Amino acid sequence: MAIIQSRTLRSRIISLASENLVDVYITGNSLTPFISVSIREVGGNFFRVSNGTTINALINLFAVGSIDNAIGAGITPEVNSTDFRTRVIDFARVFTVDIYVPGLAAAFLTNVTIREVGSDYIRVTNATVDRYIPFTTIAAIDQNLILVLTNTPTVTSRTIRSVLITLANGDVVVDLIVAGRLFLNVQIDEVQSDYARINNTAQTKFPLLDIVSVDIF
Repeated sequence: MAIIQSRTLRSRIISLASENLVDVYITGNSLTPFISVSIREVGGNFFRVSNGTTINALINLFAVGSIDNAIGAGITPEVNSTDFRTRVIDFARVFTVDIYVPGLAAAFLTNVTIREVGSDYIRVTNATVDRYIPFTTIAAIDQNLILVLTNTPTVTSRTIRSVLITLANGDVVVDLIVAGRLFLNVQIDEVQSDYARINNTAQTKFPLLDIVSVDIF
C-alpha cells in the first residue's frame, strides 16, 4: 500500500537539501543547467542552489518539473519566509543575471541588468532593449557578474497590466512574446482585465497570463 502524505514540495526540498546534492529539472526543458547542485536557501516560493558553475541560482518552485537525488553530501539550507520578488530585488542590487523560462533549455536572457521590480514583473536591460518579464514566466534567475551597486532597481507596485496600458496610451511599438508566439513591431490597442489586443491584421487577442516578455526598443 502506498503511503499518502500531505507534505508540500517546499518541505520535500528542505529534506532533500539536508541529504544529497540534487538535479533540478524545469518544466518543458529536456536539458537543465542545474545538475548536482546544493540547495542553499528555501524561501516561500523559491529555492537557491549553487555548485562549481551555477552560482546562487534562484529557482521558482512553480516551474520545477522534477527534483532527483544526485551523488554527494547535501547541505542544510537556510529556511526563511522570503518570497521570490524580494529575493530578486536583492539580486538586482548586486548582480547581472541570466534568466530562464519554462520550455527553453538555454537561458532566455543572459547577462542582463534588473532595472525595475514591479508587483508581478521585472524590467531588465540588455544592450539598448528594455524587456518586461512577468514573474509567472520566470523559471530561474542565475547570478553572474558582480556590480558595484549600480543597478539598484526601482521598486514599484505596478502590475504588468498597468505597464501595457501605459504603452498603449503612448502608442509605443513593441515586440511581444506570447505563449510561444512572436509578434514583432506591433502596438497594443486594447487592454482589458485579463487580455490585450494588438494592432496586427488579425487584431490578435491574448490572455495577459500568456505574456513571456514585452520588448521596447
